[in-house]
Amino acid sequence: MTEETMTSGLRKLQAKLDLRPVLLLAVMYGVIAFLPFGIFGWLQNEDGIMEWASVALLILSALNAFRLQKQSTQGWERLSWLLFFVLCCLFIGEEISWGERLHGFGIDAIRSINTQGETNLHNIGAFQGQGLLHLGWATLGFVLGLGGFLLGSSPLIPTSRYTLYFTLPAIWYLGFEFCRKAGECLITVANHQEIYEVLIIAGLYLHTRCWCRKRGLSTRIFRIG
Repeated sequence: MTEETMTSGLRKLQAKLDLRPVLLLAVMYGVIAFLPFGIFGWLQNEDGIMEWASVALLILSALNAFRLQKQSTQGWERLSWLLFFVLCCLFIGEEISWGERLHGFGIDAIRSINTQGETNLHNIGAFQGQGLLHLGWATLGFVLGLGGFLLGSSPLIPTSRYTLYFTLPAIWYLGFEFCRKAGECLITVANHQEIYEVLIIAGLYLHTRCWCRKRGLSTRIFRIG
C-alpha cells in the first residue's frame, strides 16, 4: 500500500468519523502519562482539569439545547430538547455534588452512604458496589455511539460521525468493570474515569453545536463588537 493510498484512505475515514477522541487518548497515554510532576494526575484526577471541563461542556450543551427548544416548531422535537436540557442540568448537579464543593452544605443522610462522603447519588456505595455506575456509562455510550447508525441523528441521538466519543468510553467502562470484579487483568486498567467522561460529554456538546449550526443559531456566549 502506497503512502498516497494510505493518505487518501485516512481522508475518507476523517470525512466519515471524527477521530479526535483517538488523538486525545494517544496524547494522554502516549505523552502526558510520562511527564513529570504528576501532570497526568493533575489533569484527570477527581477535581482535576478534565472534571471541570466536563462541567463547562455540560453547561454549554444545556445552553445549546435550550436555544434549540425555543426555536423548534415541532412538539416532539421541542420536548426532546427540553429533556436533553433537563438531563444536562441533572448531570451538572451530580458532577459538582449539587454545589457542595462550592458552598460546603450537604445532606448527611446521603453523605453517610456515599463512597466520597458527598451529596450526590451516583457515588452511593450500594450503587457503585454492584457496578451500576460503570455499566450505566457503558450503556449510555453504546446507545449514543451506535444509535446514529441505526436510527439517524435526532435531538437525543448524535450523528454517527461522533460515534468514537461514545463507543470508546463504553468499551473502556466495560473493561474497567470486568477487571474490577475479577480482581486481575492481563493489562492493568487504572481508574481514569474522568478522561472517558469528558469524551462522552464533549460528544454531546458537539452534537448540540452541530444542530445549532444547521438551524442557523449562534453558539457564542459573549458577543464582541
